[in-house]
Amino acid sequence: MNDYCILIADDEPIECIALELLLKNNFPNLRILPSVSNGIDFVASVGQNCPDIVIVDINMPGLNGLDALDMVRSRYPEMKIIIHSAYSEFEYAKRAFSLNVFDYMVKPVQKPAFLDAMKRILDSLGKEQQKKTSEETIHQLTGEVNRLAEHDIMSSILLGEISHQTSRIFLRSLNQEYLGGFLVTIRHPAAGGVSLWNAKASQEILTAVNQVCLCLGLAHYQDFLLYLIPGPGVSEGNYRQWAAHLLESLHKPFSFGVSSWKFTLDELPDAQKESSSVLIGRQEPGIFFFEYAVSSHTQNIFQEEEEHLADLLAAGKTEPCCKAIENLLEKACSLCIPLASMKTCSAYFLLYLHREMAKRFAFPLYATGYIPGAWKEMWNSASYEELNGNLCLIVSHLAKLLSHPMNKSWEYVSKAFICIKQMYSRDISLEEAAELVGISPFYLSRLLKQELNETFVEILTKVRITEALLLLQDPKKTIRQIGEEVGYSNTTYFYKVFKKQTGMTIGEVRRCL
Repeated sequence: MNDYCILIADDEPIECIALELLLKNNFPNLRILPSVSNGIDFVASVGQNCPDIVIVDINMPGLNGLDALDMVRSRYPEMKIIIHSAYSEFEYAKRAFSLNVFDYMVKPVQKPAFLDAMKRILDSLGKEQQKKTSEETIHQLTGEVNRLAEHDIMSSILLGEISHQTSRIFLRSLNQEYLGGFLVTIRHPAAGGVSLWNAKASQEILTAVNQVCLCLGLAHYQDFLLYLIPGPGVSEGNYRQWAAHLLESLHKPFSFGVSSWKFTLDELPDAQKESSSVLIGRQEPGIFFFEYAVSSHTQNIFQEEEEHLADLLAAGKTEPCCKAIENLLEKACSLCIPLASMKTCSAYFLLYLHREMAKRFAFPLYATGYIPGAWKEMWNSASYEELNGNLCLIVSHLAKLLSHPMNKSWEYVSKAFICIKQMYSRDISLEEAAELVGISPFYLSRLLKQELNETFVEILTKVRITEALLLLQDPKKTIRQIGEEVGYSNTTYFYKVFKKQTGMTIGEVRRCL
């Protein structure tokens, strides 16, 4: 049994002695505090000794028992109270129980009832202590796990690869939706390559920033790396102003390198490179934001040839069209245009080709914003040669669809596409589309697989990402706005789907425009 302490408050000495004897004989592990005979001394003793259990008489001189309990109850909510009084009136009992007393006993005390009440109190205290100990242990272990996860996150950023298991633990510990964040590299301009980041200096920065938002930190040579997660209200659209205000408030003569906004943990290694690169050659304190270099090859090499290529495709001259595409890609390669830029240009060329065929042939499928064929493979091309092969494969697929007879199956497929196109911004399901088309979900699913070798979800995803590409051409639209417009309310999830479909991040595509 735990060593609990008990206080008796009663102005009748004989009652105090009788209760003390009962307690000593039956509960030898209880520590009995010196009894008090009035409410004022009771309040003082409770404040000094913090007893676990009190036995209080109502009628005491100076300050009665109920008034005294009123004064201490809010400060000691876990204290167990037994009222021991000659008063048996309902009003006294009612007021006593409003103070959350454990038991109300009328004098003279009945030994069996008193001992039973004490056993129940001690049992209750034991369970509460066990629960408290368990919660403290869990809290301590959780804290240790979170600290390990946080340290692993920061270490893995420097190593260049984020652990997915650590990421899951860390994100669960946030107790909120992860909306993104950014990295800050802090360097003292006068450090001269020497680390100034002792435990005290590091903790000062972390303490100050954690008062504003969740922040992880790690000293690395002469730098101190911060990972800031602002939470709701801060996003890619306004984080710079927010970060500048926060970093200025630190009043430190440091150079701050701030990365671009990152939507996923997987991007943090890139963020570390961005935040440190922006400080290269900096000899003065200040706040410096990473800016993407504008490519000297932002022109779309397809632009001047788009109409000619569309004419070839519309005329059924698929091979000359593919040959012309190959020549353009060879030209781009000779100009050393980055492959990522060319994949983006190719995607927008396909969107143009798609819309142009829709106008010329009035074919319902082409009005849906869906690019059939090796769309994902094109984005994942690892070389110019692969890009050429996948791009021509898609063009050939488009040519076949143009000559495809409009049978009953294609009629249903086209109607399904029109439904998807009209409702892709919300959670349209296979069942809902099938109902609008007028066939069973099973039959629609089979037709989509038969005619296009894709599932309903794959087609819906492709339509959404295609629409997102079109919206990305508007520099005023944020990633969150684009995601919501194409049916992804969770920006992080939208970001992951986009990268999975295209092999590139949204930022990488936007920088190629």
